[in-house]
Amino acid sequence: MRCTMITISELSKKANVTPRTLRYYDSIGLLKPSGATEGGHRTYEKEDIFKLQQIQFLKKVGFSLKEIKQLIENDDLDPVDHIKNQLNLIRSEQKILEKMERDLVGLLHSYSIEGRINWDLILQMLKHQQSGQMEMRKCSKRWLGEKAEEVAKKLPNINDDNKETKEWIGLLKEIQSVMDQSPDSEEVQTIVKKIWMKSESLYGEDEQLQHQLWEVRRSPEKSLKLGWYPLDENLLEFLDRAFAIYEKGRDGHD
Repeated sequence: MRCTMITISELSKKANVTPRTLRYYDSIGLLKPSGATEGGHRTYEKEDIFKLQQIQFLKKVGFSLKEIKQLIENDDLDPVDHIKNQLNLIRSEQKILEKMERDLVGLLHSYSIEGRINWDLILQMLKHQQSGQMEMRKCSKRWLGEKAEEVAKKLPNINDDNKETKEWIGLLKEIQSVMDQSPDSEEVQTIVKKIWMKSESLYGEDEQLQHQLWEVRRSPEKSLKLGWYPLDENLLEFLDRAFAIYEKGRDGHD
Protein backbone atom coordinates (compact mmCIF):
# COMPACT_ATOMS: atom_id res chain seq x y z
CA MET A 1 0.00 0.00 0.00
CA ARG A 2 1.39 3.40 -1.00
CA CYS A 3 2.30 5.76 1.87
CA THR A 4 0.28 8.93 2.20
CA MET A 5 2.47 11.87 1.18
CA ILE A 6 1.98 15.44 2.35
CA THR A 7 3.25 18.68 0.88
CA ILE A 8 5.68 21.09 2.51
CA SER A 9 2.79 23.45 3.18
CA GLU A 10 0.82 20.71 4.96
CA LEU A 11 3.86 19.61 7.00
CA SER A 12 4.55 23.22 7.91
CA LYS A 13 1.06 23.58 9.42
CA LYS A 14 1.10 20.14 11.04
CA ALA A 15 4.48 20.65 12.76
CA ASN A 16 4.14 24.39 13.39
CA VAL A 17 7.33 25.18 11.48
CA THR A 18 7.82 27.53 8.54
CA PRO A 19 8.29 26.24 4.97
CA ARG A 20 11.49 28.29 4.88
CA THR A 21 12.86 26.26 7.81
CA LEU A 22 11.95 22.98 6.07
CA ARG A 23 13.68 24.14 2.88
CA TYR A 24 16.76 25.03 4.94
CA TYR A 25 16.77 21.59 6.61
CA ASP A 26 16.64 20.11 3.11
CA SER A 27 19.55 22.27 1.90
CA ILE A 28 21.85 21.12 4.75
CA GLY A 29 20.80 17.47 4.43
CA LEU A 30 19.12 17.38 7.83
CA LEU A 31 15.62 16.54 6.61
CA LYS A 32 15.37 15.57 2.93
CA PRO A 33 11.83 15.10 1.55
CA SER A 34 11.02 11.54 0.52
CA GLY A 35 9.53 12.58 -2.79
CA ALA A 36 8.26 15.33 -5.03
CA THR A 37 5.18 16.13 -7.06
CA GLU A 38 5.20 16.22 -10.87
CA GLY A 39 5.60 19.96 -10.52
CA GLY A 40 8.71 19.52 -8.38
CA HIS A 41 7.18 20.37 -5.01
CA ARG A 42 8.63 18.58 -1.97
CA THR A 43 6.52 15.83 -0.37
CA TYR A 44 7.00 14.10 2.96
CA GLU A 45 5.87 10.78 4.42
CA LYS A 46 5.35 9.38 7.94
CA GLU A 47 9.06 8.72 8.57
CA ASP A 48 9.91 12.30 7.63
CA ILE A 49 7.36 13.64 10.10
CA PHE A 50 8.84 11.46 12.87
CA LYS A 51 12.35 12.67 12.02
CA LEU A 52 11.16 16.29 12.13
CA GLN A 53 9.71 15.67 15.58
CA GLN A 54 13.10 14.34 16.70
CA ILE A 55 14.80 17.44 15.31
CA GLN A 56 12.35 19.76 17.03
CA PHE A 57 12.78 18.03 20.40
CA LEU A 58 16.59 18.02 20.26
CA LYS A 59 16.59 21.66 19.14
CA LYS A 60 14.28 22.52 22.03
CA VAL A 61 16.73 21.08 24.58
CA GLY A 62 19.60 23.08 23.14
CA PHE A 63 21.41 20.90 20.62
CA SER A 64 22.81 22.62 17.53
CA LEU A 65 21.64 21.48 14.09
CA LYS A 66 25.09 20.01 13.45
CA GLU A 67 24.85 17.94 16.66
CA ILE A 68 21.28 16.90 15.83
CA LYS A 69 22.39 15.65 12.39
CA GLN A 70 25.05 13.47 14.03
CA LEU A 71 22.67 12.12 16.67
CA ILE A 72 19.85 11.07 14.35
CA GLU A 73 21.93 9.84 11.42
CA ASN A 74 24.78 7.95 13.08
CA ASP A 75 23.41 4.68 14.48
CA ASP A 76 26.86 3.75 15.82
CA LEU A 77 27.07 6.92 17.90
CA ASP A 78 26.38 6.50 21.62
CA PRO A 79 24.11 9.44 22.48
CA VAL A 80 24.67 9.20 26.25
CA ASP A 81 27.82 11.35 26.36
CA HIS A 82 26.21 14.00 24.14
CA ILE A 83 23.12 14.09 26.33
CA LYS A 84 25.18 14.30 29.54
CA ASN A 85 27.30 17.11 28.09
CA GLN A 86 24.19 19.02 27.07
CA LEU A 87 22.66 18.50 30.52
CA ASN A 88 25.80 19.83 32.21
CA LEU A 89 25.80 22.83 29.87
CA ILE A 90 22.14 23.58 30.64
CA ARG A 91 22.76 23.30 34.39
CA SER A 92 25.74 25.63 34.13
CA GLU A 93 23.71 28.16 32.15
CA GLN A 94 20.87 27.81 34.66
CA LYS A 95 23.20 28.80 37.52
CA ILE A 96 24.36 31.82 35.52
CA LEU A 97 20.76 32.84 34.81
CA GLU A 98 19.79 32.41 38.48
CA LYS A 99 22.71 34.64 39.48
CA MET A 100 21.63 37.23 36.90
CA GLU A 101 18.07 37.04 38.21
CA ARG A 102 19.20 37.63 41.80
CA ASP A 103 21.39 40.57 40.75
CA LEU A 104 18.47 42.16 38.90
CA VAL A 105 16.19 41.67 41.90
CA GLY A 106 18.88 43.31 44.05
CA LEU A 107 19.07 46.23 41.64
CA LEU A 108 15.30 46.76 41.87
CA HIS A 109 15.39 46.56 45.67
CA SER A 110 18.32 48.98 45.76
CA TYR A 111 16.31 51.42 43.68
CA SER A 112 13.37 50.97 46.03
CA ILE A 113 15.54 51.85 49.04
CA GLU A 114 17.57 54.64 47.48
CA GLY A 115 15.07 56.11 45.05
CA ARG A 116 17.81 55.81 42.42
CA ILE A 117 20.39 53.30 41.20
CA ASN A 118 23.40 53.91 43.42
CA TRP A 119 26.05 52.56 41.04
CA ASP A 120 28.94 53.36 43.36
CA LEU A 121 27.40 51.20 46.07
CA ILE A 122 26.35 48.43 43.68
CA LEU A 123 29.88 48.18 42.25
CA GLN A 124 31.40 48.19 45.74
CA MET A 125 29.18 45.27 46.70
CA LEU A 126 30.16 43.42 43.54
CA LYS A 127 33.84 43.96 44.35
CA HIS A 128 33.43 42.51 47.84
CA GLN A 129 31.40 39.56 46.55
CA GLN A 130 34.16 38.77 44.08
CA SER A 131 36.76 38.83 46.87
CA GLY A 132 35.33 35.49 47.96
CA GLN A 133 33.02 33.81 50.43
CA MET A 134 35.94 32.74 52.63
CA GLU A 135 36.75 36.32 53.61
CA MET A 136 33.05 37.01 54.31
CA ARG A 137 32.87 33.98 56.62
CA LYS A 138 36.00 35.08 58.48
CA CYS A 139 34.61 38.56 59.09
CA SER A 140 31.23 37.16 60.10
CA LYS A 141 32.88 34.83 62.65
CA ARG A 142 35.00 37.68 63.99
CA TRP A 143 32.08 40.07 64.52
CA LEU A 144 29.22 37.69 65.32
CA GLY A 145 31.02 34.78 66.99
CA GLU A 146 29.26 31.42 67.28
CA LYS A 147 26.00 32.96 66.02
CA ALA A 148 27.51 33.76 62.60
CA GLU A 149 26.00 30.76 60.80
CA GLU A 150 22.58 31.32 62.33
CA VAL A 151 22.63 34.95 61.21
CA ALA A 152 23.74 34.00 57.69
CA LYS A 153 20.79 31.60 57.34
CA LYS A 154 18.15 34.00 58.62
CA LEU A 155 19.30 37.47 57.57
CA PRO A 156 17.34 38.82 54.58
CA ASN A 157 19.34 39.33 51.41
CA ILE A 158 18.63 42.24 49.06
CA ASN A 159 18.90 39.84 46.11
CA ASP A 160 16.08 37.65 47.43
CA ASP A 161 12.61 38.24 46.04
CA ASN A 162 10.76 36.82 49.03
CA LYS A 163 8.25 38.14 51.53
CA GLU A 164 10.82 38.54 54.32
CA THR A 165 13.11 40.78 52.28
CA LYS A 166 10.21 42.87 51.01
CA GLU A 167 8.98 43.40 54.57
CA TRP A 168 12.41 44.65 55.67
CA ILE A 169 12.60 47.00 52.70
CA GLY A 170 9.12 48.24 53.58
CA LEU A 171 10.26 49.02 57.14
CA LEU A 172 13.31 50.89 55.82
CA LYS A 173 11.10 52.99 53.58
CA GLU A 174 8.79 53.69 56.52
CA ILE A 175 11.64 54.97 58.68
CA GLN A 176 13.01 57.02 55.76
CA SER A 177 9.64 58.73 55.44
CA VAL A 178 9.74 60.07 59.04
CA MET A 179 13.36 61.21 59.27
CA ASP A 180 12.16 64.81 59.37
CA GLN A 181 10.64 64.07 62.76
CA SER A 182 12.29 63.76 66.16
CA PRO A 183 13.57 60.23 66.94
CA ASP A 184 11.39 60.19 70.06
CA SER A 185 8.18 61.00 68.19
CA GLU A 186 5.38 58.49 68.50
CA GLU A 187 5.39 57.68 64.78
CA VAL A 188 9.14 57.04 64.69
CA GLN A 189 9.02 54.91 67.83
CA THR A 190 6.12 52.88 66.43
CA ILE A 191 8.22 51.99 63.38
CA VAL A 192 11.29 51.27 65.53
CA LYS A 193 9.19 48.90 67.62
CA LYS A 194 8.14 47.05 64.45
CA ILE A 195 11.79 46.76 63.41
CA TRP A 196 12.75 45.46 66.85
CA MET A 197 9.92 42.92 66.89
CA LYS A 198 10.78 41.83 63.36
CA SER A 199 14.34 41.22 64.51
CA GLU A 200 13.09 39.27 67.52
CA SER A 201 11.00 37.07 65.23
CA LEU A 202 14.21 36.07 63.45
CA TYR A 203 16.60 35.67 66.39
CA GLY A 204 14.35 35.27 69.40
CA GLU A 205 14.89 37.48 72.43
CA ASP A 206 18.67 37.28 72.13
CA GLU A 207 19.39 40.96 72.77
CA GLN A 208 23.14 40.39 72.76
CA LEU A 209 22.93 39.05 69.21
CA GLN A 210 20.70 41.94 68.17
CA HIS A 211 23.27 44.39 69.54
CA GLN A 212 26.08 42.55 67.72
CA LEU A 213 24.07 42.70 64.50
CA TRP A 214 23.42 46.40 64.94
CA GLU A 215 27.10 47.11 65.59
CA VAL A 216 27.88 45.54 62.22
CA ARG A 217 24.85 47.06 60.50
CA ARG A 218 25.67 50.59 61.61
CA SER A 219 29.05 50.32 59.84
CA PRO A 220 28.76 50.55 56.02
CA GLU A 221 32.29 49.16 55.74
CA LYS A 222 31.53 46.07 57.84
CA SER A 223 28.22 45.58 56.05
CA LEU A 224 30.00 45.55 52.70
CA LYS A 225 32.54 43.01 53.93
CA LEU A 226 29.70 40.66 54.86
CA GLY A 227 27.90 41.21 51.55
CA TRP A 228 25.08 43.15 53.25
CA TYR A 229 23.53 46.15 51.58
CA PRO A 230 25.02 49.20 53.38
CA LEU A 231 22.54 51.78 54.60
CA ASP A 232 22.85 55.54 54.27
CA GLU A 233 24.89 57.01 57.14
CA ASN A 234 22.23 59.63 57.94
CA LEU A 235 19.63 56.85 58.19
CA LEU A 236 21.94 54.80 60.41
CA GLU A 237 22.55 57.75 62.72
CA PHE A 238 18.83 58.45 62.94
CA LEU A 239 18.07 54.78 63.69
CA ASP A 240 20.82 54.68 66.31
CA ARG A 241 19.24 57.57 68.20
CA ALA A 242 15.74 56.16 67.78
CA PHE A 243 16.79 52.70 69.03
CA ALA A 244 18.51 54.20 72.07
CA ILE A 245 15.26 55.97 72.99
CA TYR A 246 13.23 52.80 72.36
CA GLU A 247 15.51 50.64 74.53
CA LYS A 248 15.45 53.21 77.32
CA GLY A 249 11.66 53.13 77.23
CA ARG A 250 11.59 49.33 77.26
CA ASP A 251 13.99 49.17 80.21
CA GLY A 252 11.82 51.63 82.07
CA HIS A 253 8.82 49.33 81.66
CA ASP A 254 10.62 46.13 82.67
